[in-house]
Amino acid sequence: MNRIRFADLRRLQRDILPYRITTAEEAEMLLSLDATVERADRDWREYLVPAVAQFVVWGLEPVGRIDQVKADWFLEALALAPPKTGSAIIRHVVIEAPCIDETVTLRLKPVRETLPRRPAPELVEAPQDQELGLP
Repeated sequence: MNRIRFADLRRLQRDILPYRITTAEEAEMLLSLDATVERADRDWREYLVPAVAQFVVWGLEPVGRIDQVKADWFLEALALAPPKTGSAIIRHVVIEAPCIDETVTLRLKPVRETLPRRPAPELVEAPQDQELGLP
């Protein structure tokens, strides 16, 4: 089943991330997880939103300030999460951050911009009958 139960959330808080999110990879993993689960315990979002927001404000340099570099990473990371979660985290960051540079705009990117641009796959030629050892 693709869900986060109460026990899963408690285990995450107790054993996996007992203090807080400490790396960008952890934050990105949680945002990706949020996008893939079909059902989650009601406390999941109450944990995720402030945990990611506090990491963005206090866990990344410059501490306590949202500059353009931090905002760029943050908005790219939010592209991994559902828009509802992303909006909630942005609101929390705006409240939590003592300083947001004047040039920074914290807005979710439209879905079409968040999809990774991948090159078209190359065509693979089918082997000739002779290469397969067929008459």
